[in-house]
Amino acid sequence: MKKFSVILLAIILAFNLTTVFVFASETKNDFTVELLSPHGIKDYPGREETVKVKITNNSSKDINEVLAYITMADIKKNMTVNLEDYSADKPFYIKSIKAGEAQMVDLPIRFVYTSTYYLYVTVVTKENNMITSSNAIPIEIIGNTKINKPLTMSVAVAEPLLLLGIVGVIYGIRKRKYKVK
Repeated sequence: MKKFSVILLAIILAFNLTTVFVFASETKNDFTVELLSPHGIKDYPGREETVKVKITNNSSKDINEVLAYITMADIKKNMTVNLEDYSADKPFYIKSIKAGEAQMVDLPIRFVYTSTYYLYVTVVTKENNMITSSNAIPIEIIGNTKINKPLTMSVAVAEPLLLLGIVGVIYGIRKRKYKVK
């Protein structure tokens, strides 16, 4: 029994002496990225928009070589979007933002494909590996096809019948023309 209590005491002491306390450290972002406009879009393909962004330097020092760019996530396809087709694949370059200064940025984009997206702006600098993004705005690009169902159905039925009638008439004329008496 004495041996058991010594082993138990050794185990308890080993756990207490090797316990490491970990505290989550809160890191302050160097930037605040605020999407000023638009607040959301619901429109047809082909719409051109300028995304207005306010980038604020929250640090106590100047930050050089800042890149701001648009990112879009396609909610229906569960993937990010290649913005080359949207004319938004080039980032906006800011040479320097002074400490506490805010910089206004306009990023153009043209919506091409129908889907539901989230659009947000991301800021990164060459000096720091921290990436800061704005809140996302909803974008819905809807299809522009407006189909008149009764007209479509009547054409779908009438066109084949009309073609069959024309072929039948031509076949009948040719048959009479070459008929031997």
